[in-house]
Amino acid sequence: MDKPIRIIQYGLGAIGRAAARLVLEKKNLQLVGAVDRDPKLVGRDLGEVLGLKRKLGIAVSEKLDRADAVIHCTASKFEECAGQISEIACARMHCATSCEEALFPALRHRALAAKLDRLCIRHRVAAVGTGVNPGFVMDTLPVLLTAVCRRVDAVRVLRVVDAGTRREALQRKVGAGLTVEEFRQRVKAGTIRHVGLSESLAFVADALGRKVRKVNERLDHVLRADGRVAGVKQVARGGPLTLELQMYVGAPNPRDEIHIEGDPPLHLIMHGGTPGDIATPAILVNVIPRLVEAKPGLHTMRTLSLPHIT
Repeated sequence: MDKPIRIIQYGLGAIGRAAARLVLEKKNLQLVGAVDRDPKLVGRDLGEVLGLKRKLGIAVSEKLDRADAVIHCTASKFEECAGQISEIACARMHCATSCEEALFPALRHRALAAKLDRLCIRHRVAAVGTGVNPGFVMDTLPVLLTAVCRRVDAVRVLRVVDAGTRREALQRKVGAGLTVEEFRQRVKAGTIRHVGLSESLAFVADALGRKVRKVNERLDHVLRADGRVAGVKQVARGGPLTLELQMYVGAPNPRDEIHIEGDPPLHLIMHGGTPGDIATPAILVNVIPRLVEAKPGLHTMRTLSLPHIT
């Protein structure tokens, strides 16, 4: 496009604010609006909310204005975000969302995903769920690696994250500091788990043409020396696919590791791992040009052109 793509940032949590700041650095993108339902933010200048030393002349609003695309960062569950994404689509704007279940929404919400797909097509816009995990490390990247394989027999992905190096919200998300009983109660309530691991496995299975009837997911705690919880170990299995996430305070040797058994066999290690707090806003921003040029509909990362830094 000759003109910058006009962007609205929807959701001003840590990831949303980081995405908005990155948009400001891009010559091919123009930040023109911000939406958040927090009354403490509504009406404030976006520059102030982003921690900048200047005003942007953009007031945070409760309602969508007009733009070309929206970066959406509000919730993890697809059924909670589908209404907001539908609103964006009806306003004829493309949408990149950090909603974890939106990576492969057909796994849990096939009918709702199909409805949103039809809505996007009707209004001639594209939407996609993406991020680092899910969205890249444990799904899109393994699938991309299979491009050089003649045959794939099995895929195993291991992601080890030292939660002590991540933001406090993520440490709470994995239960760091809880007693074992508190951890179990919150797991039962569904408030502690990495959202999207099963979606990542279903995404890989779909890309490889594997029929996985059921994703078996297990969540265990990892303990600190004092007996309190340090974080989680979460494993998803389905057929020849295994995805394992270890995310806890003090996890040794952080890394992203992909094993592909096949012809040829492949083994990729990214030492230190992919820093989600930095990389998630980056992929949300970098996927925007691919969305604008995509055919209308609800996409996955596999149905878009290859995103890259712009």
